[in-house]
This record gives sequence, C-alpha cells and structure tokens, in this order.
Amino acid sequence: MSSDRHFASDGNIYEADGTVVGTYELDQQGNLSSTSTDEDGDGTIDTIVADVDHNGTFETGAVDTDSDGYIETIVVDTDGDGDYDSSAVDTDADGNYETLASDPSGF
Repeated sequence: MSSDRHFASDGNIYEADGTVVGTYELDQQGNLSSTSTDEDGDGTIDTIVADVDHNGTFETGAVDTDSDGYIETIVVDTDGDGDYDSSAVDTDADGNYETLASDPSGF
C-alpha cells in the first residue's frame, strides 16, 4: 500500500494522483472504524479492516488475494486482546475455507 494516500473528509481514500482507491468510516468519537480498498483498480473491494468494538484496534481483516471478487483470507481477533487469533483461508479459490486456525495467544 502506498504511503501517498490520504483520507479525505468525503469518506474516500485517495492516491496522490486523485484516484479513489477506497472508503473509510469513523465511529461516533471520530476514530477510524473501518476501511475498504480496491488495491488492483478493478472496481471491486480487495481489502477490508474494521474496529468492530471501537477500542482503537482492528479486530477483523479480509483480503481478496487473487482479485476474483471473493474474500480468500480472513483474520479475526475474537477475544479483543489486540492479536488476531482466528483465521480462515480459501487456498484453492473454490469458495470454501480449507485452512482454519485458532490460537488464543494470537498469531
């Protein structure tokens, strides 16, 4: 991800050249609560991160790793300790998550 991106007051994330690459939402306190971006410019969302409990850390992440429009990788902080401790990966892009992992200590 480029460091030349900026979050505009209209809720969009822009590249330095003005191209919209995603959106963001703020919680009621004005903190970043979620972002979604189109990393490859094909018009579909590729990455999503969210702070679902509004404590300042992202508990959920999802990535379309092969640009087919479906999420292949998911990570979740299920216990709210700031570490991702559950994951699911669709290793062959068939729509089923073949690799599932959970570790209460986090990864």
